[in-house]
Amino acid sequence: MNKEEFIAKLKEAKSADEILVLAKESGVELDEEKAKELFSQLNATGELSDDDLDKVAGGRIISMHTDEIYW
Repeated sequence: MNKEEFIAKLKEAKSADEILVLAKESGVELDEEKAKELFSQLNATGELSDDDLDKVAGGRIISMHTDEIYW
C-alpha cells in the first residue's frame, strides 16, 4: 500500500482503534494516544473542543452600544 492509499484508509477509519489496526498492519508505530489524536484531527468539524478553547489566550469584546472595549 502506498502513502496515498494509507492516508485514504486512515480517513475512512470509524475509530481510533481502527487507526491502530491500520498502522500495525502497515508497520507504522503508533500508540493509543496518538491514534486518538489522529482520529480527532481527521474528523475535525472546524469547531474547537472545550480543551482547545481553554488553551486560547486573549480576545476582546467591543460593544457597539456603549463604545467600551473589554479585554
